[in-house]
Amino acid sequence: MKHKIVLLVIAIMSVALFSSCQKQEVETSPESVAVITKPQPTGEPAAEGTRPVTIAATCNWSAVSDSDWLTVSPASGGKGMQEVGLSFSANTTGAARTGKVTFTAGPHSETFTLVQKAE
Repeated sequence: MKHKIVLLVIAIMSVALFSSCQKQEVETSPESVAVITKPQPTGEPAAEGTRPVTIAATCNWSAVSDSDWLTVSPASGGKGMQEVGLSFSANTTGAARTGKVTFTAGPHSETFTLVQKAE
């Protein structure tokens, strides 16, 4: 009986030692978002319109505009490449204006800057 207890203790210690020495692998997935489309170098026209923008994300993302005259649709999405529309109202201010849409996925973000010409 004593012999069986000693063998059992050795077996338990071996299992504990073996499992503690194994490399612990943790699955991680980097979160990121990238705007694939570049802004128009000359700016958008003064008339109202929509500008397609393609983004790529490794996880769920969301978008927020800093201007009331510039909206994004859809304002959120999932992993992969997706085209969104940046809609802007007519610019009647008499001067060019700039609006920014920030796309965020996890802790990462990227901003698309849209410049709209004046009438």
